[in-house]
Amino acid sequence: MCPLGGITLLKLILQQSVGRIPSGQLQTLNNHYMYIDNPGLCRPPLSTNCSMNRTNQIVQNEHDDASHDISYLYILFGPSGKLEINLVLKTGSKPKKVATGARLITQVATSFGRSGYDYLPLKKHHQLIDGPAKAHPPCNPTSTVVPPVPPTLIHHNSCSSTSWGSHRCITHERDALLAFKAGLTDPGHYLSSWQGDDCCQWKGVWCSNRTSHVVELRLNSLPEVHTSIGFVGGEMNSSLLTLQHLTHLDLRANDFNGARIPEFIGGLKKLRYLYLYDANFSGLVPPNLGNLSKLIHLDLNSMSNYGSYVDLSGVNLSSAVDWVHVVNKLSSLVTLNLRFCELQNVIPSPLNPNLTLLEQLDLYGNKFSSSLGAKNLFWDLPNLGYFDMGVSGLQGSIPDEVGNMTSIIMMHLHDNKLTGTIPATFRNLCKLEELWLSTNNINGPVAVLFERLPARKRLQELLLYENNLTGSLPDQLGHLSNLTTLDISNNMLSGEIPTGISALTMLRELLLGFNNLEGTITESHFVKLAALNHLDLCDNSLAMVFQQGWVPPFKLNIVDLRSCMLGSDFPEWLRSQNSVYVLDISNTGITDSLPHWFWITFSKTQHLVLSNNQISGMLPPRMFRRMKAETMDFSNNILVGPMPELPRNLLSLDLSRNNLSGPLSSYLGAPLLTVLIIFENSLSGKIPNSFCRWKKLEFLDLSGNLLRGTLPNCGVQSNTGKLPDNNSSRVNQLKVLNLYDNNFFGEFPLFLQKCQNLFLLDLGHNQFYGNLPTWIGEKLPTLAFLSLRSNFFSGHIPPQIANLTELQYLDIACNNMSGTIPESFKKLRGMTLSPADNDSLSYYSSYSEGIDEIDLDVFPNTLPVITKGQQLEYLTGIMYMVNFDLSCNSLTGQVPAEISKLVALKSLNLSYNLLSGIIPDSIGGLHALESLDLSDNEFSGEIPASLSILTSLSHLNLSYNNLTGKVPSGYQLRTLDDQPSIYIGNPGLCGPPLSKSCSETKASPADTVEHDNGSDGGFFLLAVSSGYVTGLWTIFCAILFKKEWRVVSFSFSDFLFDWIYVRITMCWASLARKRRAVTLSGSI
Repeated sequence: MCPLGGITLLKLILQQSVGRIPSGQLQTLNNHYMYIDNPGLCRPPLSTNCSMNRTNQIVQNEHDDASHDISYLYILFGPSGKLEINLVLKTGSKPKKVATGARLITQVATSFGRSGYDYLPLKKHHQLIDGPAKAHPPCNPTSTVVPPVPPTLIHHNSCSSTSWGSHRCITHERDALLAFKAGLTDPGHYLSSWQGDDCCQWKGVWCSNRTSHVVELRLNSLPEVHTSIGFVGGEMNSSLLTLQHLTHLDLRANDFNGARIPEFIGGLKKLRYLYLYDANFSGLVPPNLGNLSKLIHLDLNSMSNYGSYVDLSGVNLSSAVDWVHVVNKLSSLVTLNLRFCELQNVIPSPLNPNLTLLEQLDLYGNKFSSSLGAKNLFWDLPNLGYFDMGVSGLQGSIPDEVGNMTSIIMMHLHDNKLTGTIPATFRNLCKLEELWLSTNNINGPVAVLFERLPARKRLQELLLYENNLTGSLPDQLGHLSNLTTLDISNNMLSGEIPTGISALTMLRELLLGFNNLEGTITESHFVKLAALNHLDLCDNSLAMVFQQGWVPPFKLNIVDLRSCMLGSDFPEWLRSQNSVYVLDISNTGITDSLPHWFWITFSKTQHLVLSNNQISGMLPPRMFRRMKAETMDFSNNILVGPMPELPRNLLSLDLSRNNLSGPLSSYLGAPLLTVLIIFENSLSGKIPNSFCRWKKLEFLDLSGNLLRGTLPNCGVQSNTGKLPDNNSSRVNQLKVLNLYDNNFFGEFPLFLQKCQNLFLLDLGHNQFYGNLPTWIGEKLPTLAFLSLRSNFFSGHIPPQIANLTELQYLDIACNNMSGTIPESFKKLRGMTLSPADNDSLSYYSSYSEGIDEIDLDVFPNTLPVITKGQQLEYLTGIMYMVNFDLSCNSLTGQVPAEISKLVALKSLNLSYNLLSGIIPDSIGGLHALESLDLSDNEFSGEIPASLSILTSLSHLNLSYNNLTGKVPSGYQLRTLDDQPSIYIGNPGLCGPPLSKSCSETKASPADTVEHDNGSDGGFFLLAVSSGYVTGLWTIFCAILFKKEWRVVSFSFSDFLFDWIYVRITMCWASLARKRRAVTLSGSI
C-alpha cells in the first residue's frame, strides 16, 4: 500500500489485520483511528511497539463478556448537506433504555462537501453491536454508514431476496402491513409487491423461518430509485404496533415531509435496529423511544431541524470523555441542551473554538465535580447569552475569565460548591439580566459583591440564598434599579436593612429571611416599592413599626414575617392586603384577638400560619367555615370555645395547644382533609361517625384531650370482624393515628384493618381492653411505631406481631399481658436495621414536617417514651428511636436468646414482670443499646459478663431479682450513675460497686465466726464507742450553750421520767395483783 502516494483517507476499522504498519505514505496520514480494533497491528502511529518475538496472530478482543459500553462518539462529514444527529446504542446482557439512563453513542453528521467520514473514538472499542440472528445489509453499502456485522450473521447479497425460506406470513400481521401501506405515498411504486396472501414474499418484508412472524421491515429507498418520484412518504399508521416481533425497522432515504417521529414506535418492544436516516423527519426525538430496551442501533441522520438545535437531555453520556472537542466541531450550532446527561468532565476548550453561533448552552444536572478553570470552552463563546450549569457539582472559585462572556444575559450556577466571591471582571457583563448563585459557598462581605455587579441597570434577578455572605447591605442600590427579584436569604447578613432599598422601584420579590438582621422597619423602607408582591423577612430580629392608619403602596401575594416583632396588637396594615396567597405571622408577639376584618381580608388566602402567639378569642363558626384556605395553623395560642365546622377546601389544620373545649361537632366538614392536629386541648365527647368520611385523611392527632367512648367502627361488624365495602368505610389512608392520653375504651379498633398504610399508632393512656388481635401483623404491614401503654389489654402477646417487619418501636407496657415473650420477635427487621437504613421512615418524616407545602414549621407533636428511668418527650427525633418495652405486665418464662438479633435496639425494658431463668449472655450483642431495665423480675444466675462490652449503655437496672455471683467489671459499667442501686435487691451479688466482698460469700461458717471474733469486730466496737461518746458530747455542749435547748431537753426529760414512772408503777401493780391471785388459789 505504500506506493499509493495520493491516498489521503484510509480506514481499516474492525478488521483482523496483524503485523507492522507499513512506512511511506501511510505514515503521513498520522491518524491512529484508521487502525482501531486491529489488536494485531503495531508500529506508529499506534502506541504498540513491534517486538522481535511478536507473531502475526489475531489477538482476541477483550469483549467476550456480555458487558457492553459506549465506544465511539462519531463526527460524520457526509453528503447529507445538513447538520444531522445519529444516536447509536449498545446494550449488554441486561437491556437498557435509550432515553432513560441507557448508554449511548452519539453520531453527529454535518455537511462538509463529499470528503467522507471522520471517526472520533471515545475509548477502546469493545463490540459495536450485537446483531440479530439474521440481518441483511443494504445493496449499496456506500449509501450510509452501517454498523459492522459480526461473523455470526448470515448475509443475503441479492437485493431481490425477500424471504428466508418457504413459509407463509401470519394473517393479522399481513393486515397490519396493508393498513400501514394505505397511509403511505409511494410514487416510485416501491411497495408494488405488497399484494397477495404471503407477506413474507413482499419486498422489504423479512419473516422468521421458525415462527413466520415479521421480524424486519426495510423500506429504505435505495440510490437506484432516488428519483424525483422515488421516495416513500405520507403518514405512518400505528397498525405497525401489531408487529410485536419486529427487530429491524429501516425507513432510510425517504421523505416524510418534516413530520415528527411517530411515538408509537416506542411500543415495538423487541426492536433492536431503527434506521430513520435521511427520511426528512423533524422535531424532538420522542422520549418513549426510551422504552426500546433492546435497541442497539438508532440512526437519526438528516433530521432537518438539527442544524442549529441539539437536545440530548436525559441521555447517558457518562463515557463521553471528549465531548467538548466533539461539540466544538458543530460550527452551526445555536442551542445545545445536555441536561442530565451524566457528563463528568469539563475539558479545556480547543485553541480555535468553532461555536461562534452558540447562544444557549444548558449543562444543568450533570456530575462534573470539578472547578471552573481559566481554560474552559464557555469563556470563549462570543455570542453565548444563556448559560446554565446549575446542580452540576462545580467546585472552587469563579475565575476572572468569566468577564469574557460579554454577551451573557442569563447565568445559572446555583446548587454547586463554588467558593469565594465573584471576581471584579463581573462588571464587564453589561447585558446580564439573571444571576443565580444560590446554594453555594460564596462568602465575603455582601457589599463587595454588590460593588462588582455590572454598572448597567439591566440586572433583574439576583439569587444569592443559602451562601455564607456576611456584613450589612449597602446603603446605595440605585445601580440595581431594574431588579425585580432579590433573594439573599439563608446567609449571615447583619446590621439594619437600609432605607435605600426603596430605590428598587421595580422590585417584586424581596427575600432576606434567615439572617441576623436587626433594627426597625418603617414606612420609609417601602415607600417606592409599589410592585412588591413577595416579602420574606422571617427569622430576623426585626421590629416592624408603622404609623396608625398606614396603607402600604403594594399588594402582597406572599408574606413571611415569622419571628419578627409586629407588636401586641394585630397589625392593622395587613387589612389592605386582600390578595395574599401565603401569610405567615407566627411567633410575632401578637397578644390580641383576631379582628373581624381578618376573616374577610384573608378569606381567599390558601395558607395561613399564626402559630406561637397569644391570640385569644373564639373561632367564629360561620366565617371560619367560609374560608378558602387549604392549610391553617393556629397552634400554640389561647383560643377558646368549641371547634367549629371546617372549611370545605381545607386539607390541613393545626389547632394544637390551645384551650378549645366542648364536644366535637357531629359533622366536621372538610371532605378532603389530609391532616388534623388538635392535641393538648380540652375537647370532650365522642369522635363522631363523620370521621369515617375522611377518605383522604392521613394524619390524625387527638392526644391530650378529654375525649371518651368507643371509636367509630366505620362499617366493620364487631361480632364477625367483616370488613366493609369501599363506600361504607373511606378512612383507609391513615398513616398516623395518635389518641394518647384520652378516655377512650373498648376493644382494639377494628376499622384499622382497612388502614394498610398506617405507620404510627399510639393508643397509650386510655382504657382499651381485650386481647390484641392477630390480624395486626397481616393488616398493618407498614407499621413502624406501636404504643399501647397503660391500657387494660390482656392475654398473650400475638406472635403475629413479628410479621410487622418495619416495626422499630413497640410499647405494650402497663397492661395485663401474660404468657411468654414470642421467639418470633427476632424477625422484627425494623429493630435489626439502623433507622438510616429503614425506608419506612419517609412516612414519619412527612408527618413530622406536617403541612409543609410552603416550608412551615415542623409539627410540635411529641411522643412520650419511657427510657433511661424517666419519661422523655421526642419530637422529630422519635424516628431514630428503636424501643422495645413490655414492662409492668405479668409475662413469664425466660428471655429468648434470639432477642440479641435486634441489634438496632436502643432501649429494652422488661421490668416488673415474672420473668425467670438466666439473663442470656447473647444480650451483649445489642451494641446500640443505651438503656436496659430488667428490674423486679425473678432472674437468677450470674450477670452476663457481655454487658460490660455495651459501649453505648448509659442506663442499667437489674435490681430486685435473684441474681448471684460477682458483678462484672468493665469500663462502661463503672461509668454508670448510682451504681449500687443498679444491683439492689439481689442479696447473692458481690464485688464492686457493692460493699459486699466476694470473699465473704465464699467463706465457711467456722471462718465466719473466727472472722467475727477477729480484728474487724474490734474495729466495729471501737467505731460504735467513738460515735456514742461523740454524740453525747455534742448534745451536752448544745444544751450548755443554748437556753432554748436546755428548756426543751429538761421538759422532755421530765415528761420521759413521768411516763417511765407511770409505766413502771402500773406494771408493778399488775404483777402484785397476779401474785396475790396465785397465792389465794394455792391456799384454796
